[in-house]
Amino acid sequence: MRNTPQLNGTKDVVAYVTGNFQERDIQPGDQIARSWERSLLKYGLDPHASQGIEILTQYEIQQQLEQHESYLSIARNGLTGLSKRIANAGFSVLLTDEVGLTLDAKLPENMKDIWQDAGLLVGSSWGESRVGTNGIGTCLVEKESLIIHQQEHFMSSNKPLSCSVTPIFDPLGNLKGCLNASCLGAKRSKETQFLTLQMVIMYGRMIENSYFRQTYSSQITMNIKETNSFSDLAQEQLLAVNERGIIIGANRSAFAEYEALLQPDQQLLGLSIEEITGLTVDQLLSQSNGGATTIRHQSPKLLDEIEIALRVPANKAVASAETSKKEETKAVKHNHRHPTLQQLAGEDPQVRQNVQQVSHILNKDIPILITGETGTGKEAFARAIHDASNKANGPFIALNCAAIPESLIESELFGYRSGSFTGANRKGMKGKLEQANGGTIFLDEIGDMPVQLQTRLLRALAEREIMPLGATEPTPLDIQVISATHQDLVQRIKDKQFREDFYYRLNGMSLRLPALRSRNDKDYIINCILNSELGGSDGVSFAPQVSQIFDEYNWPGNIRQLANVLRYALAISPDKHITLDHLPIEIRATQQAFKEEEFVVEEPKTMTLSDFVSDEEGRRLIEALRLYKWNITQVSEELNICRSTVYRKMKKYNIVQPNDIY
Repeated sequence: MRNTPQLNGTKDVVAYVTGNFQERDIQPGDQIARSWERSLLKYGLDPHASQGIEILTQYEIQQQLEQHESYLSIARNGLTGLSKRIANAGFSVLLTDEVGLTLDAKLPENMKDIWQDAGLLVGSSWGESRVGTNGIGTCLVEKESLIIHQQEHFMSSNKPLSCSVTPIFDPLGNLKGCLNASCLGAKRSKETQFLTLQMVIMYGRMIENSYFRQTYSSQITMNIKETNSFSDLAQEQLLAVNERGIIIGANRSAFAEYEALLQPDQQLLGLSIEEITGLTVDQLLSQSNGGATTIRHQSPKLLDEIEIALRVPANKAVASAETSKKEETKAVKHNHRHPTLQQLAGEDPQVRQNVQQVSHILNKDIPILITGETGTGKEAFARAIHDASNKANGPFIALNCAAIPESLIESELFGYRSGSFTGANRKGMKGKLEQANGGTIFLDEIGDMPVQLQTRLLRALAEREIMPLGATEPTPLDIQVISATHQDLVQRIKDKQFREDFYYRLNGMSLRLPALRSRNDKDYIINCILNSELGGSDGVSFAPQVSQIFDEYNWPGNIRQLANVLRYALAISPDKHITLDHLPIEIRATQQAFKEEEFVVEEPKTMTLSDFVSDEEGRRLIEALRLYKWNITQVSEELNICRSTVYRKMKKYNIVQPNDIY
C-alpha cells in the first residue's frame, strides 16, 4: 500500500521536492524536476517507500515476447552490439517496450545476481507511474534521451543506479520502447556518463534505421545527407516513398530535419518527395540510373546541396525501367507533365488570343499578372508559361499569399539564415524567392498580400536581390515573376489596400481568363479533363440532359468545379455513361429549374431597382441590400468589405434606400 506524503497545493510540492533535492545534494534539470512532480501529484508515490520492481510471470513474459517478436528480432542486434562494448566496464543493457516492460537484457556475467536483485531482468516493469523517476520510465514519458544518475531516482531504493537511456521510434514516428545502459555504484559524477549516453544514442539510431529498412524493404528508400558533410550513422536521414513519390516513412533524423521546415499544417508523411529534394520520384530514378549512382542536387528546403542515395528493390527497378521507356515514348509526342499553352488555349477565341500575346513576350523579362475568377486555371497557365520559357529547366515555386499567416509570410518569401532568431531552424531556411532562383515564382492570390509586405517585395523585384534575415550580403535574383488574383486590384488600390506602384511592377502584361460559363469550348475542356486527370475519354458518354446542363449551368467554381463533377459522376457510374442520377444534387437541381420554366407563362416583367444598374458589382450590392433589408453592417459582412466602402459603392451606383424597405 502506498504511503503518499500529505501535500496541500503546489507550494507544498515545491517545498517537498526542493527539500528532497537538498537532502540528496542534487541540482536536477527540468526533465527530472517534472518527473518528480508527476511522481508525487499524478502517481501518488512516496520516495521513501520500500516498493519493489514488479516482475511478470513466465507466462505473461512469453506473451509479451511473442507480441513484440518483429521489434525484438531487429533490436537484439543493437542490444548485443552495445553490450559487447560496455559490459566489461560494468554496464548492463536493457531493451524495453513503449510502457517500460523489459523485453531483453544483457548483464555482466560476474554480476548477474546483483543486477537481477536490482530489478534489471526480463519481465521487470520500469514505468514511471510504478517506480517514479527512473531512466527507462522518464525517458518514455519525455521521449528524449537522458541520464538519471543515482540520487536523481525518485525511489531511494534505486539510488545506486546510474542509467543512460534513449527512446526508439518506428518509421511512422510512433514510440516503440527504449534502449538503456545502467551501472551500479558509479563513484564519479553524472558527467562521466555522457560518453555512455552517446553510445546508447548511436545504437538506438542504428536500431531505428534497421527497423526502417526492414519495414520498407519492398519500397524505394533513400539516404539523404548534405554534400561534403561527415557521414554520421546516427544522423543519416532515411525516407521511404511509394510509386507516386509520396513519403510514407522516415527515420527520426529525417523527422527532426524536415518537420521543422514545414508549415504548421503540414506533416512529413504524406508530402511529395519533390518538395524535399526538388526532384520527382521518376527524376530521382532516372538521374540515379535506378539507384546505381548518387545524386547531387540543391534541396528547395535546405540552404545546402544534398547527396541522395537511392535503394531500389528489384521489382521496382524493373518497373521503373519500363516506366522510363514509356515516358521516353510519350516525350516524343508531349514534353510536359502539365498542359502546354497550346492545350490550354483550347478552341475559345479569347483564350487563344491570350496565348498568342503571351508567346510574344516570353523570355523578355516582363512580369505577368493573371486575373480571373477562382477555378479558371490561373496556376495551370502560370506553369505552362514557365514550361514554355527559357527557365523551364529551373524551379517553379508557387506561393499562395492568402493561405499563409501574416506573421509567417515574410520568412516564407525572403527566408532567414542560421541563428537569426530564437526557435529558428539551425541551418536557416531558403525563402520562396531564393528557391525560385533560375526559374519562376508564382504569387497566387497576390491581392491578399499585406500592404507592408508589398513594399519590401516591390524593392526586391526592382533591385533583383534579397537580403534574408541574418544575412550579411544580398542574394541576387534571376526569376520570372507571375502573379494571379481573383480580386479587382484597381478597386483595391482605390481602397488603399494595394500599392499602385506594386501593381505596375507586377502588371507588365495582364492576362484575363474568362469564366467557364463564357467559354464556347466546353466540350474540348471536358475531353481534356477526362484525358489528363480521369484516365481517358474512351467509353465515356453523356445523356442529352447532362450535356444540356453542362452547357447552360453557371459553373461558379469554373473548371475546378467541372473537374470535380466529372470525377464524381465517373466514380458512381457503373458503365461510364453519365446520366442525371450521376450528377451532384446541386447540379441536378438545374434540370428541375429547366422543367419548371417550361410550364411557366411569362408575364410582363416588373422593373426592379437592380434593372437600372448595368454593372455586375452594382447588382450584387443591390441584392445584398435587399436580402438584409438595407442593414449596412450585415451587407458589409456579407460582401467582406467595410461599411464606408458600402456607402461609397451605393453612391457610385446611385443607389438610394427607399422609404419602404422591401
